[in-house]
Amino acid sequence: MKTTQDDTIEKKQPVIRLITLSTCFFCSTVKRMLDKEELIYTYTDIDLLPEEERDDQLSQIKKFNPEESFPIVIINNIAIVGYQEEYIKQELGIL
Repeated sequence: MKTTQDDTIEKKQPVIRLITLSTCFFCSTVKRMLDKEELIYTYTDIDLLPEEERDDQLSQIKKFNPEESFPIVIINNIAIVGYQEEYIKQELGIL
């Protein structure tokens, strides 16, 4: 069997960061979707942060999400606000 260079290059997944609330249904749904796809991600449950850190994070969030809605899914520096399954999957290349 002949192997090409394309066969040996491992596909890299995008960098995924979530900003969530621990009690948010849609935040949990996004985490389950990413887990199902076996993707690596980091997340911050804003409501579980110490008050000062939480306030700092919320002020940063307000700059691009004045309503402070969750989840915020950041894929390679593209922020998707709210649970937008098709858009998230499209950005991840799993549609």
